[in-house]
Amino acid sequence: MAETEATTTDAQAATDDQPKSRGRLLFIAMISVGLTVGAGTGAMVVGPMLAKKLGKPASESAHVDENAEADSSTSGAAPAVHLISDLVLNPAGSGGSRFLLVTIALDCGSSTAATTFAARDAELRDIVLSTLGRKTVDELTDVEARDRIKEELQATIQERFGKKSVRRIHFPQFVVQ
Repeated sequence: MAETEATTTDAQAATDDQPKSRGRLLFIAMISVGLTVGAGTGAMVVGPMLAKKLGKPASESAHVDENAEADSSTSGAAPAVHLISDLVLNPAGSGGSRFLLVTIALDCGSSTAATTFAARDAELRDIVLSTLGRKTVDELTDVEARDRIKEELQATIQERFGKKSVRRIHFPQFVVQ
């Protein structure tokens, strides 16, 4: 009879834990759904609003770039972008102890320029490596100097590929170690 009481007590304890575990499971499920809905709302509503605000500073929107005129084949369309990914180089004067990891996006002036960049990618990479390789670590880490570096790169590329070959240069990745 003692054995029957022990079995009854165990069965009763097991049934008491089931509502607790169901409650925990329901609570975890509610939190998961809430986080998912919140993340989705943030991505769909708040994300685009922030992207518009952070997309262009006010001083840049008033600036008119003389190279921004598109050729007749790309007017109204988004410019073609040529991506030069994961270039690694040693800055001048670093003795090989420091490096720059950079990805460069070139807004092409025309579809012809985009095709040329794709066909002559090795030459384009060499121009970028030569230009950035002459910069010291101090020049590369100065955030305010990045616009000057972009202008110098753009001028060097346009010298080789034509004046309107590049509209704008972006650095989606720029890491100095």
